[in-house]
Amino acid sequence: MHISLSDAVNRFQREPGAPSNAYDWYRKCATRDGTLWLGYHRIAAVKQGRRWMVDEADLEDALIKHREQRAHVDRMTADYDSRILHPDTVLTIGGGYWVKGGFHFLWNDMDRARLRSNGFWRCNTCWDPAATERNREECHRCRDWSSCGNDCTLSRIYCSTCGASETI
Repeated sequence: MHISLSDAVNRFQREPGAPSNAYDWYRKCATRDGTLWLGYHRIAAVKQGRRWMVDEADLEDALIKHREQRAHVDRMTADYDSRILHPDTVLTIGGGYWVKGGFHFLWNDMDRARLRSNGFWRCNTCWDPAATERNREECHRCRDWSSCGNDCTLSRIYCSTCGASETI
């Protein structure tokens, strides 16, 4: 059974942690792609007459997956607050981190969106902010175009508090 896009968006926006996108954003996605993102889950949208519609079963599936994703992020945030780190890239409430040896790179989504900060390194041992050295040559892309996004000049991460060090 199909329900209107506006009803689907209203139901999704009542979910804890749902993005605060305006209805028009969802409608533009439906117009452009024939799909829309509800959290990390994409569902199809079809135009019937003058209204965008989505399948109610697809919406329910997206809501379940959103709740599961939200529960996972809540667990990862609680683990981080308890100083338990996980490998790979981990999303937390409001940001995330990734681990490299004895350090982890921590970011805040709002700071990134406002171009205030991409994040910072923190020591895994004492949890103090770490310092960095950038003694490597820029890669070809950074030299000639724009940032490669890999922090290619980073050569060392170290903690002046506990003496931990990681050569890159």
